[in-house]
Amino acid sequence: MSLTFVAHNTLEPAIYGAMAGVLASQRGVELAHLNVEWDTQRYADACQHVTAAGDLVTSGLLWYERLSGKSAGRVWKLDDLLSLHGAKDWIIPLGPSQLASFTRLAREVRNYSVDYQLVEVEHSRQGYQFHRLDSLDGAPNTWWRDSFGRFTQRHHTQQSSSSRRLRIALIGTYQDQLESYPATLASLGDAAEAQGTLTEIVFIPPRSSEHVLQSTLKDIDGVILPGGSDMQNVAGQIRVAHYCLKHGIPTLGLCLGMQTMATAVIQQMSGDTQANLAEADPQAAVKTFIPLGETAGRSLHRLGDNVMKMRSGSQMASILGERSTIRYNHRFQLNPQFKDSLENYGLAISATCLDGAIADGIEYASHPFYVAVQGHPELTSTPEKPHPLMRAFLQAAADA
Repeated sequence: MSLTFVAHNTLEPAIYGAMAGVLASQRGVELAHLNVEWDTQRYADACQHVTAAGDLVTSGLLWYERLSGKSAGRVWKLDDLLSLHGAKDWIIPLGPSQLASFTRLAREVRNYSVDYQLVEVEHSRQGYQFHRLDSLDGAPNTWWRDSFGRFTQRHHTQQSSSSRRLRIALIGTYQDQLESYPATLASLGDAAEAQGTLTEIVFIPPRSSEHVLQSTLKDIDGVILPGGSDMQNVAGQIRVAHYCLKHGIPTLGLCLGMQTMATAVIQQMSGDTQANLAEADPQAAVKTFIPLGETAGRSLHRLGDNVMKMRSGSQMASILGERSTIRYNHRFQLNPQFKDSLENYGLAISATCLDGAIADGIEYASHPFYVAVQGHPELTSTPEKPHPLMRAFLQAAADA
């Protein structure tokens, strides 16, 4: 057994494990990761990447999955890894909190008489590189991040079959989307390349004033309302959803984005601007999304890959087919009391879980593209296989 620790002393959860994933893929060795602590006050979505099996891990482990096609797996205790896999080589990323205790980790490894080495990651204008004892560790070893935050070994500019440049608003701060949870931005890059569409991303902080939101959105071709765990972003997302409804801007919602998009329609339908998610406002008299656990037989937290079923003839079905596997990380569902009234109002529940109990997708027939899913399609996108929902959204933005 041999362990290679890859030390990357960065405060950004979005790049934790990225270069370790590169090294693991180059060497054909699996990656294992240990518990790491993040400043969740600064990075609310630091640990919101969910694996197919349903493990919540640091968001930067997305890169290992994209590079290797393998799951990032669960968090290990080093002692368990050493005792259970005595004959296997591993690559192990180290973040700042782990580096602070590396002396203890090294002692544990020596107690098992296991060989190990420490490879450091250095970031400069030349890119991200592996260094060990001040010498390069293998070649080629320089990686960059492109305009969509994706790790790449080549400098390239977007290629386009059209002279038009799409301006896509991602409702989130640059910090949240590039430094904390990189999957949404990366999946947009995958789709833009596949579509041959020049795409400019405009980051709009959801807590911006109404004036800033409206003045920025007026020159936008499409809007993505992403997922996220910070409930302080909900009010801003709902305001953006209202604007997109009124002005016919193609809009795609992901997880929390579906919840805020549906809530905007419920507010419009009922005339009640105080209707809100139970998670964002537990005291709201009208709750648009309620805990999963309030439905008999449902778990409190839905995690990992599940199959959703599309309604025949829906826009969602034309994009994804009859059934599609999507990755979930949510604890709240559309309040069942609104299902019939929303359908009558024109907001179709176009995808559900297999037994039909949970609304997994919505679409508004009278809108050019007002489509949302309760899952996270961005987590299974790759450059070779962009997610169809992202491609359909960009096409709708180009056609609008």
